[in-house]
Amino acid sequence: MDELPLAYMSHDEGSLREFLERSGTPDSPPRILYPIFSSHDNFTFETAMNIAEGIEGELLVLDLLTDNSLRSAEVTSIGRKLLQTHTDEDHTVDAHLIVEETDSPLSTAITVAQQRHVQLVVFDEHTPELLGEELRGDAADQMRKKAACDVVSVTHPRSGAGISSVLVPLAGGEHSGLAVVVGGALAAGANASVELFHVTQDKDETEAAQVTELFDTARARLPESVELDTQHLEAPDTAEAIIDESAHYDVTVIGKPTQSRLIEFITGSVTKSVTEASENAVLTVQRGDDNEFSFEGR
Repeated sequence: MDELPLAYMSHDEGSLREFLERSGTPDSPPRILYPIFSSHDNFTFETAMNIAEGIEGELLVLDLLTDNSLRSAEVTSIGRKLLQTHTDEDHTVDAHLIVEETDSPLSTAITVAQQRHVQLVVFDEHTPELLGEELRGDAADQMRKKAACDVVSVTHPRSGAGISSVLVPLAGGEHSGLAVVVGGALAAGANASVELFHVTQDKDETEAAQVTELFDTARARLPESVELDTQHLEAPDTAEAIIDESAHYDVTVIGKPTQSRLIEFITGSVTKSVTEASENAVLTVQRGDDNEFSFEGR
């Protein structure tokens, strides 16, 4: 296995077999996996790198080749080029590049997540589409179920680049806690600020007290180093309010809908509306069953 030192990042490269044979335990630093399928997105890689940096974890970059004839110096260097060109003196995350030929790229990614105790997987728009995924679940759903890890799906920005501000809309759902942690880790790695944002149709005293408690719980999930602000807005349409607010931020981190996929397919959801209409990058997060991604034990 070749050792490929970078100026600011600890980085090595090997095959899947070599990587899986290494010693590793669930007590190792948090591992964030970014799989490269048929293509890749620079913004998503930077997102995964910043999250890993912010949580003081390890970044696994998985190059998945589906045709043996494609195993050339040009192709296998995709992950290496990403690691070399998207780092600077502000990034010191440990990274591992894995290059693997496979006829089942998603299954291989799931295997890596299962066997290497990955806590968070970051997918982008180049993730393979699955038959009937609108009702049965997409690649992120399959990863969450089979590898029992948390998942982030990135929709890259319509315009602009870089991350200096992160918006986290909260509604108290089962994925809200993960949205806070991912938003905080991303902000910590990118040296950005975070705003926790809640929308309500009736901002009475009872609602205000509940939202204050929601914000306090969210703050407790983050280290003090993360610059944090909160806003409780009264508005008739939650999705529209989030979309309007997102125009002032580089990234929006939002939880996956908790309603059934059939209902979401028929009626839509706030998350879907935000993902489709926001002017910034949108990260949709969902909790797995094990290996909960958090700042605890860092």
